[in-house]
Amino acid sequence: MTTDDEVAEGDLHGRAMPVLNQDDVDALARAVQPILDSDEAVRRWCTRANVERFLRADRGNLAKATKRLTDTLKWRVAERPETRVCSACINKDLRSHYMNFVGWDRRGRALVYSDIGLAKDKTPSTNAEHCMQVLELLEPNLRPFPNDQYVWVVDFHQFSVYDMNPSVASACLGLFARSYPERLAGMIMVGAPMLFNGLYRAVCAFADPVTVKKVRFVVGPDGKGGGKAFDPVMDEFFDAETKAWLAAEMTENRKRWKEVAKRKSWMAATFAGRGSTHGWWQTLQPSKTKPPEPPVEGEGGHDIRGCESFRACDAFKNVAQAVRSRGAHGALTSRLADLAPEGIPEPEE
Repeated sequence: MTTDDEVAEGDLHGRAMPVLNQDDVDALARAVQPILDSDEAVRRWCTRANVERFLRADRGNLAKATKRLTDTLKWRVAERPETRVCSACINKDLRSHYMNFVGWDRRGRALVYSDIGLAKDKTPSTNAEHCMQVLELLEPNLRPFPNDQYVWVVDFHQFSVYDMNPSVASACLGLFARSYPERLAGMIMVGAPMLFNGLYRAVCAFADPVTVKKVRFVVGPDGKGGGKAFDPVMDEFFDAETKAWLAAEMTENRKRWKEVAKRKSWMAATFAGRGSTHGWWQTLQPSKTKPPEPPVEGEGGHDIRGCESFRACDAFKNVAQAVRSRGAHGALTSRLADLAPEGIPEPEE
């Protein structure tokens, strides 16, 4: 593991500044104490581990860390991100986005998986809002330092010109840098086509250089796209069960695209506890112009919410409970509430 102030390019395992000056940590905590004294929610959120994370993000620069943490605390007071879910997913289309917490890597860091083609919504603001939802669901379930991060696997197999808006990447990366520093361990981009090269160059021009260093390109399970071979990278980061889940998810989306693209919804699956049957929710929310299409089963019982061991862990249960609670009022999700196997919990304080 890298132990210097900086992490080498392509190193998705090392952490910068593993040892911090505790006097500086104390000074940063004191600097934001007035904000914490004024709000119980941010006081609970702003643990010493989070103070250390912001100081680490600015490589020990106390002035920069103070500004970043102060801005984040003020944003949290104004936006209350810990109470929100993606408005597009619960109100407009249950298939608006397909970026979710689905497991762990070998080191116990969270695994976030997204399929760009399955996301129906291309609006920068709501994509950033969905990223916020995912990260807020992760926050209380992350392991202690140095594994308090997530690895983001992004599947590009249906990437198109409709996904070329750099404002989407700008909105999401800006959110990560401002309010969730040192959370992203790395991005594994699977099956990225040549079309993506132009957008990637544009994004690199404004993205945090530290984030750019954390990207790896990997060939898809179908052999398409550029980068390193699929199996060695998956084996490096994930155990056999998680790797098999990722391969099954990506392969199903390629082989059965016309079927699953219309029907897969992580939000609906999480609300109702049904992750291997897709499109059942269309009978509850029929189109005004088309009759509902029949549901389809996942390949070999594949569950889009994650592998079996992940679905048995406390973090999975915590996320499902939080999503049902925070999203119960949605125009669409309110109609799924009675299908949740354990009922809908009371809204969080």
